[in-house]
Parts: sequence; C-alpha cells; structure tokens
Amino acid sequence: MATKNVQAMDCTQPATVKLERVRFFNRQLLTAEDMTTEREYFLQKLRRHNRFLHGWGVVCGLTVTAAPADREALRVQIGSGYALGPYGDEIFVGEAVYYDLAGCASGGATDPCEPSMVTPGAAGKATTVYLAIKYAECLSRPIQVASSGCGCDGEPCQYSRIRDSFQIQCLNQLPQPPAPTRVTLCDIVRGATAPCPPCPDDPWVVLARINLPARSTMRIDNSNIDNSARRILVSTVVLQDQVVRCCCGTVSQASSSSSSTVFVPLPAQPQVRVQSAPEAAVLNIGQQAIRVAGTTTTQITSTVLNSTTEAVENIVLTVDVSPALQGDQYTLSTGQGWSTTTLQKLMSAPFTLQAGKSQVFSFQIAPSSGVADVTVTSSASATTSTSGVSVQASQIQAVIGA
Repeated sequence: MATKNVQAMDCTQPATVKLERVRFFNRQLLTAEDMTTEREYFLQKLRRHNRFLHGWGVVCGLTVTAAPADREALRVQIGSGYALGPYGDEIFVGEAVYYDLAGCASGGATDPCEPSMVTPGAAGKATTVYLAIKYAECLSRPIQVASSGCGCDGEPCQYSRIRDSFQIQCLNQLPQPPAPTRVTLCDIVRGATAPCPPCPDDPWVVLARINLPARSTMRIDNSNIDNSARRILVSTVVLQDQVVRCCCGTVSQASSSSSSTVFVPLPAQPQVRVQSAPEAAVLNIGQQAIRVAGTTTTQITSTVLNSTTEAVENIVLTVDVSPALQGDQYTLSTGQGWSTTTLQKLMSAPFTLQAGKSQVFSFQIAPSSGVADVTVTSSASATTSTSGVSVQASQIQAVIGA
C-alpha cells in the first residue's frame, strides 16, 4: 500500500505545494489531516535542505560485490551504507542485503517491506545493467480501527506506522546526470550568484555498473562489477579532515614509545573578506605550529596570502616571539626569505605578491637538553609600500620543550 508522495511536487509544482505547519490553539479539534500536514512540513523541509545544501549520491558504504549461491549464480551483495536520494531523501541500509541479478531480465525490484523479495517488472534483455537504489516507504503495524458506532465501517484495520526503507532495481540505462554547474567557488567569492540545483528526473541512485555473464548459469564475479559508476557525495567529516590536513598539516602526534599525545595548537586561519567597491588590497597572514616528528623541535610556519586582484609590493613580514628565550637554552634555525633572525624577532626581506598568490616563511626552535617546557606566542604582521592595503595579522601559541 502506497502513501501520498510529494517528493517531486515541491520541485515540479511549486505553485501547488505550499509548505504549511499546523497552528495549535486551545480546544482545537485535530484530525489525521492535521497530523499529516505537520509531518509533511518537516519532511519536506529536510528534503529541501539536503537537496539544496548537500546534493545527492552515495555518502558511504553500499558496495556491490559478487555473492553467488548454489541456486543463485548471479546473486550480488549490497553492503550497509548511507546515501541521499535526488529528492533529498535519506537512504539507509542497516545491514547487507542480497539481490539476484536474474531478476534484471524481468526488471524486478525489491519489496520495501521485505528487501529479500523481488517483485517482477517489465522484461528486458540488456547485457550491461546498472544496479540502483531509491528511497521507499513501508506501511507497518496494522491496528484495528475504533468503530464509529454505525457498525458499517469498511476498513476495520489501518496501518499505524510508516517505516523508512529502500528499493533496489536494475536499470537498463544510466540515468541522465544533472548539467554541471558553470560557477566555481572563486566566482561566488568574487560576487557571482550560484544557480539552484535542477529538478531531479528520477529517484534512483546508481550503485554499480554490471556486465552480466553470457549465460544465466555462469556465476557472477567481482570482475563483472564496477562500483565507480556511482555518484559520490562527500560527507562534511571527510571534507573537514581534508581541509585540516591540507591547510594545517599535522596537528597532533602520538609518541611511539608512550601512550601520551602531544597536541599542537591549530593555526589561526586567514580571514577572507568580501568588500564592496572600491576594494582595498588585503594581506592575510596565517600561522601553524607543529612538532617535528621524532624530535623536540617545534616548527612555526607563516603564510602571507594576497587575497585581492592586484599585486602588492615591498611586503615585509615581521614575527615577534614572546616571552624572550635565552640563546644558551634554545637554538633557532630558519628557512629561506628572512633578513633578520633572532629568538625574539624575525623579519623577512622585502618581496612582492601577485594577486591570489602566497609565500611561506618558516623557522624552528629547539630546546637544549633538560630545559623545561615553555609556551610561546608567535605574533605575525606585515607592512607594505603599496597604498590602500590592510593586513590581517595572526597570533598563535606553541609549546617549546620535550
């Protein structure tokens, strides 16, 4: 039994579907329609949020592998996993399920209430198929309907729950992918308007491309299955981890000889400011501090970024280190580009940055044996001869010691 589905109507019939939620008041008579309206409001808000902010595709898992059995030579396994459908629905497979590719000949799809059952569909004879999944619902927990008193009710039982589920089916053709957006992230930062995602054409998320064996009696093999045909949706956790690794380097290191972990403070990140015309040149300075693996040496790196569209000339980077460190207890070593180097102050030689370019300066401080740990503050700023320039300075703390 199917339920009312307004997944696509929000996109294709916006004039018809107006999201409303119930306004409650005292002595109000609530009906099933009121409760359904309240539920659909939040479901549609979630779908819209997912579709506009996240997109759709396989987030994790749902790997298709060969799993032939004695009487099911074409059986495959779909691993547990999570995806977002084109309409914004969550598709969650809690445990591995099996699908017999012999059902592809009849276009069979799994039953949302019993994923192990395949219902027949239209016949097909494709040798290459696309195993796909979509969100589906299952009506469950039937209960007896209370009598209205007239004794002539036609529906003595009704389903009392709607269970989130899924359907798996073979497609003869790969669904048409959405047109790629022509606006880049840099375009948006510079003032361009990002287009809204197009309306989806169907609810399917492809999991794998499968080349069927020449004969149905031949056993399926992993060489017949290509999981790369799927559309990937990268999770925020993965993106955050990659951004931290790319921009900040290693921020913690565990000693191989001890269970303790040395935490190095995260760097203060450059702030990109979008300004209205006329636009002033902006120099952003970011710093990071890391412990050099296997040593007691701490490396501090300063990155100067020209985030505007014009070249900035005669830039001098200055880094002040406090409190003052004694030269007989600490050793300073520097990378290229510095003109003045002491344990208290470092200054770079003048340099020029073209629009959108950056330059990196680094130095290392190593304590002598037996010196107690000390927390230092590294304050980075810059000056330039180019007029109309503002500088985003940076300040971080780092632990120097064993």
